Amino acid sequence: MRTSEEIYHRVRWDARFDPARFVMGVAQRGTVPKRLPLPRFTPGGDIPWHRVLFFEADGEVVWDRSSGVDRIDATDAGRVRTPRRLPSPYFTSLTPHAYRVPEAAWSPVPGDAPAPARSASLALLTWNTLWDRYDSDLIDTARRRPLLLDALRAADADVIALQEAEPALLGLLLATPWVRESYILWTDPAGRDVADCGLLLLSRVPVREAGLHVLGPHKAVAAVVVETAEGPVTVAVTHLSSDHSANGAARRDAELADLAAGLAAIEGDVMLLGDFNDGGDTPQDRLGMADAWSRVHGAGDRTPTFDPSVNPLAAVSSLTGRTSRLDRVLVRSERLRPVSAALLGDVPTPDGLYVSDHFGVRVALTGAAEDGSEADAAEIVRRVAAALPEGRVHPVGSRRMGCALPGADVDLVAALPGDGDLPGVRERLSAALPQAVDLREVTGARVPGLRFCLDGLRVDLVTVATGGLSPDVAVARRAELGEAAATALSAVSDADAVLAAADPHRAAFTRLAREVKAWARARGLDSAPCGGLPGLAWSVLAARTAHEAGDLPPLPLLRHFFATWAAWDWNRPVGSGEAGELPLTVPTPTAPVRSCTSQVSPAGRDLIAEELFRAWEILESAAVSDPVPHALLCAPPPLHLRHAAWAIVSVRPGPDEGRLRGRLLALAAALAGAGAPGSRIWPRPLTADGLAGYAIGLGTTPPDGHRLAEIGAEILRGIPDASLARVELSDLRTAGDPAFAL
Repeated sequence: MRTSEEIYHRVRWDARFDPARFVMGVAQRGTVPKRLPLPRFTPGGDIPWHRVLFFEADGEVVWDRSSGVDRIDATDAGRVRTPRRLPSPYFTSLTPHAYRVPEAAWSPVPGDAPAPARSASLALLTWNTLWDRYDSDLIDTARRRPLLLDALRAADADVIALQEAEPALLGLLLATPWVRESYILWTDPAGRDVADCGLLLLSRVPVREAGLHVLGPHKAVAAVVVETAEGPVTVAVTHLSSDHSANGAARRDAELADLAAGLAAIEGDVMLLGDFNDGGDTPQDRLGMADAWSRVHGAGDRTPTFDPSVNPLAAVSSLTGRTSRLDRVLVRSERLRPVSAALLGDVPTPDGLYVSDHFGVRVALTGAAEDGSEADAAEIVRRVAAALPEGRVHPVGSRRMGCALPGADVDLVAALPGDGDLPGVRERLSAALPQAVDLREVTGARVPGLRFCLDGLRVDLVTVATGGLSPDVAVARRAELGEAAATALSAVSDADAVLAAADPHRAAFTRLAREVKAWARARGLDSAPCGGLPGLAWSVLAARTAHEAGDLPPLPLLRHFFATWAAWDWNRPVGSGEAGELPLTVPTPTAPVRSCTSQVSPAGRDLIAEELFRAWEILESAAVSDPVPHALLCAPPPLHLRHAAWAIVSVRPGPDEGRLRGRLLALAAALAGAGAPGSRIWPRPLTADGLAGYAIGLGTTPPDGHRLAEIGAEILRGIPDASLARVELSDLRTAGDPAFAL
């Protein structure tokens, strides 16, 4: 008969056993043995081996000291039924718990593999909740906790990952009805896991297994494997050492090395959430994972999650006063892609109280079978329409055509009776959509409108006053409302006409248009304000290609697209009509007919033609049976080879960003007139040193600094703090945009 110590280590380290399904019986003086889950036993701790009386697995005694039973190898009890995703010994197996109404208690979840969630999408939330171990008299925890619970419920996340969680917060969550009804806790709430490491995981997606790995004193990584329609996904949470710790940087480095080794052993998709206490790219680089925020918003977006300049709670604990993006959702997956990423808790209560010193981060991911952002967009349209019941709210653009890229804006046109009353519309939307962020009026537009962010998506709402005309007939009778209103409403009919033009191959058009627009985005050809082609123009070209050849397989169809338009004579307009004076003409498909490419300069036309030829050549070298070579097709252009010098045009973040964007074409024209016709404005905005702006390649004959300053003073007149200045390419590389990385 083996010893209790041998049995323990056999179960703990043998991958054929599931430690979470074992219970140990421990002798207690004068009473019945205490039943202790095996993962909660600490070898060499307070309980000596001679007090271990028995081991049970799945309710069956597999080892018993008094009777001499030792049949752990003769039974299937405690055996792993499905291969574990969280490898042992790196992860200690834990037992997830769910609230059971009949018992009115949190009880172990059965070990059988659960049925997967029906949705292929996954919404993840990470938040450092700020415990009150320090400065408790300054952080008002009692008032903040109800705000946190409300924010967590409103976030509607599938997996909630919290850091700096203490037992009191755990108790509040486990007593909350919406948590009890829908969520599974990653561990036994009666244990000390939350108290020891401050990490907490809740999942409303079926949990297959759970585990914990200790990184160091009070530092760990907790994980659950959840079952989605796309298959099992590991979601882990961690909180790395901060600079408040002695040798904080060195400790973080060791923790990342530990994590890299442990996560590499996990098969399949892995999501790592948490507070990394590092505002740079080191965590994702060391772990070989992608930052979901950067995937959605661009590598140059450095929106902070810890901001002492606006959040007094952050100012209390900050050592430097620097803003930083410490909180991340890191992704390692070939099946799931981030489609939205948004901050939570970045707006205080009316009296200035924030939920925490950190902002939360919510990321939505979707699989190939389902575009989660489409579902989010449809819900946004529904909610905006419900707030404006007297009008008609129409989705337009790529959302209406079904070819939106992940994270694309939600473009809406609202036909409203009477004079429109934009301040009134804003007030009603603010009341109906309390989660809307940065709700503001668009200044300088021909047609009034509002912009805001909701559910991680940017929303552009154009309002058209229909006077005495019913909003129901406004699109059909738009000519009666004046040119500006008719143009705005034609976005509805334009989208419908593009779909009709693709018949009988609408499905092929949708796929083709997405591929083409992803290519145009990667190569910097997709922004009308920067001299590129808008999404409507690319959709018109894709619809025509699909109509002609939509029965081709994906690769030949994409090849046909680039072959057609690379060889196109751009002196001819696309479609009917006579050639005009524009370098490139793609007319809108419905009245009032106008060119949607009037912003393209001769140099811009030549660049587009060059890029079309490049893509055609790449695809010509691929065999018909090959997959589309997206990585090569969508590689960043070699901007460092095309421009002898660089400049940045920038402004303070806020309403003036829109005014700056509206003057980019005038700026490009002025640079061309100053002897730099090959200048190019890279369309991905950059944020650095508290400024927002755009990088400008100045071509092969850049103007000198004096002339550049003159151009900036002339074009940017009237925009406070706007500037145009020379910059080194090495400075642009620090912005993180892959286009400047070479």
